[in-house]
Amino acid sequence: MLNSMTGFGQGEHVTSSRRYACELQSVNHRYLETRARLPKRLGVLELQVLKTLQGRFARGRFDVTILEESAEEQSCALRLNRPLAHAYLDAAKTLQSELGLAGEVTLELLLSRSDLLTLEREEPRAADADWVAISTALEGAMSALAEMRREEGRALEAALLGHLDLVEETVALISARVPEVVQSYKSRLELRLQRLLEGKPIDPGRLEQEVAILAERSDIAEEITRVASHLSQFRDLIIQQGPHGRRMEFLLQEMQREVNTIGAKANDVKTSHDVIALKSILEQLREQVQNVE
Repeated sequence: MLNSMTGFGQGEHVTSSRRYACELQSVNHRYLETRARLPKRLGVLELQVLKTLQGRFARGRFDVTILEESAEEQSCALRLNRPLAHAYLDAAKTLQSELGLAGEVTLELLLSRSDLLTLEREEPRAADADWVAISTALEGAMSALAEMRREEGRALEAALLGHLDLVEETVALISARVPEVVQSYKSRLELRLQRLLEGKPIDPGRLEQEVAILAERSDIAEEITRVASHLSQFRDLIIQQGPHGRRMEFLLQEMQREVNTIGAKANDVKTSHDVIALKSILEQLREQVQNVE
């Protein structure tokens, strides 16, 4: 069974004092890439979050966001920037002296400066209990995301099988035309020789030799066999468990190589058109496989 690399999942865990929520989304990527956003207090747990994701999935770019809500009242501390207060006072007195201004620098004036006083919340450090809660929320998000990836994988599976059938049908048409192509070439060559010889008898042996040379040069039996083998391997991967996207990409590259060779050997307009159609189908397959884990 296939898994898509696109998905979204949510999970949460509530304790007596806090609520932890996790949002997880993934998109396609050649390798595995993970990024996490956590509250500052929980930043030390980021590595554990990323390792958990890396142990569950094989490919994709993952973005995980951890949110935290606390039901407890947090202690606060009011911080006074004393050096800055003295600097303001000294600057005001200097300016007053230089300009000969009347008045006094009052406490109210200094406190009106918003950067002198800051309110700092004193939050507890991350603890083992936080990780237990976060991992529970993360597990819920991963399960939801994995289910969405499986659902999209089923849709991908149907699309891939449909395109593989088209490849097989088109290759069969090309293979079936080989004897016809050779016979057509023989007829054209014979007509051309008749015109050149102006009614003189044609050497049958020479004619058959030329036809045999063309048949050998345009023989695509090996390419057809290899394409059939790649199609069989591709179908096997679809029904097997595990991440197979990278291997599918390799099989498509090999099929593209064989189709290019068939096109190079083609000595027939209809075959050339079928080769172009094959390349288009393989390109559609490639685009779909890019989202397979």
